[in-house]
Amino acid sequence: MEPIATYSEVRFDGSRTFTLLPDKIVIRGKKSLKSEFETSIALTTIEPYPDKLKIRNRNFTAGLWMAVISFVVAAILVSGFKMSFETFAPGMVVCIGMAGVVLMLATFRKVEFVRFKNSGGIVILDLARSGKGAGQLNSFIDALTKQIRIAREVA
Repeated sequence: MEPIATYSEVRFDGSRTFTLLPDKIVIRGKKSLKSEFETSIALTTIEPYPDKLKIRNRNFTAGLWMAVISFVVAAILVSGFKMSFETFAPGMVVCIGMAGVVLMLATFRKVEFVRFKNSGGIVILDLARSGKGAGQLNSFIDALTKQIRIAREVA
């Protein structure tokens, strides 16, 4: 079958490509340092009324905790145990804290997601406005909702 439209997104934690076909949407993707996948969803199972939300990557919170805990531990080592920052332990702990700050900066920006649910209200498809193709998301969503309505009329 000939694709109607495609959309690609790239996020901090991976990338996905969505291919809209007359009766289904095919999703191919990669999770950073983890896995690759391909799946498809029949358009007749998707409600054509998307929700929008903006969320931060969960790694932002992990970076925040890394930074806070590391800086507290470094302060305890320096003040409570009278260690100097020039010694190995406090210096390493501060380096971990700085890595947390870098992770926070890399994931600070909220990403807009468009989510589609099935008739039971469960989210079965989401697309992120992220990467070089972010400007094409609206036109892809328009094509997707139009094709969902067509597929549901035919079924």
